[in-house]
Amino acid sequence: RRGESGVNDMTALRAAAPPLFLLVTLSAIQPIALNIIAPSTPAMAREFSTDYATVQLTLTIFLFAVALSQLVTGPLSDRSGRRPVILFSLGAFVAGCLAAAVAPTIEALIAARVVQAIGSGAAFALARAIIRDTSAREEAASRIGYMMVAMLVAPMLSPALGSLIDGLAGWHAIFFVMAALGAAAFAIVWRLLPETNLMRDPDASVAKLASAFPLLLRSRAFLAYTLSTCATSAQFFAFVAGAPHVVVESMGRGPQVYALWFMVVSLGYAAGNFASGRYAGRIGTERMILIGGVTTLVGSAMQLLGALADPWTPALLFIPALVMAFGNGATIPSATASALSVRPDLAGAASGLIGALQLGSSAIIAYLTGHIVPSSPRGLVVIMFIASVIGVLALALQRPRPTPV
Repeated sequence: RRGESGVNDMTALRAAAPPLFLLVTLSAIQPIALNIIAPSTPAMAREFSTDYATVQLTLTIFLFAVALSQLVTGPLSDRSGRRPVILFSLGAFVAGCLAAAVAPTIEALIAARVVQAIGSGAAFALARAIIRDTSAREEAASRIGYMMVAMLVAPMLSPALGSLIDGLAGWHAIFFVMAALGAAAFAIVWRLLPETNLMRDPDASVAKLASAFPLLLRSRAFLAYTLSTCATSAQFFAFVAGAPHVVVESMGRGPQVYALWFMVVSLGYAAGNFASGRYAGRIGTERMILIGGVTTLVGSAMQLLGALADPWTPALLFIPALVMAFGNGATIPSATASALSVRPDLAGAASGLIGALQLGSSAIIAYLTGHIVPSSPRGLVVIMFIASVIGVLALALQRPRPTPV
């Protein structure tokens, strides 16, 4: 509910929007926590005398817990406000880190990772809701674009950081470092983040909170924007799941070849997000989504044609992927901001639902790609082309553009 001063309160709140570095910090915690332990999983398997597949559950269950947590914390923030939910979530994250650092068994470590995931997933989802609380639609797309650049850097650097910490002090120290990061984020939020949700409903029942999801899913505009983000994310995760096998096993190149080319693709994604941050406010989110979707489709078609060549080389796979990554980066911030703008009073629930659907669809596509590519390497580019077509066709679901609030 808005305060008595209504629009004036909203104007004042947007003028006092939290600094972007705070939102970047909240968003980066989840990808850092997910990826920083990757180099240490073999050491964990040895210490707990278990197999590698069991240790991998610390990563896969983490992802599922992130997805599910967003479905709960998003609506809760619509009821109680963003600030208290984020503070509670960061507290849970710190507790999960400390529990993981001293976990006596692999089962205890996995349970601690679930607590970590709940805290970090909420921080990520609500950072986007805060942007929508304090920004008009086009401005929100711009700020999300800049935020996503940092989201790309975090998973790129965190494995190297984890490896360094492990080498100096062992894998247990990684969790103590993450606990310190969470505590620092808690202090920053406590000091700098005001309550941004002026439409919260503290009297809302559990049934009313749950009703937010059907309301959103009945909106053609919300479905269009969300399907666009899901298709774009699924395309990227399909590439991550299938490209290493294609490069190493099918093309006969070394892992370092894949690593070097993937850095190029990452730069394309960063450039797309930067372009969204720079220009979404000038040309509008609808046009930015269309530009991103068409760019992705063109890159995917180039990749499909390249797969017909003999020999099929990394350049024919990765150069079109660079074009696609730019399109992905341009699409996601504007599509996310547009989806959150369909029902600003349900921005928390919308952010949580978008995040859960993105992770869920990406996990499914990555799983299917991992099973298809070993027997049919060129199936990777077919999957990615289908995803790019779905992303563009999703725009046809839209009703007339909702009025920004």
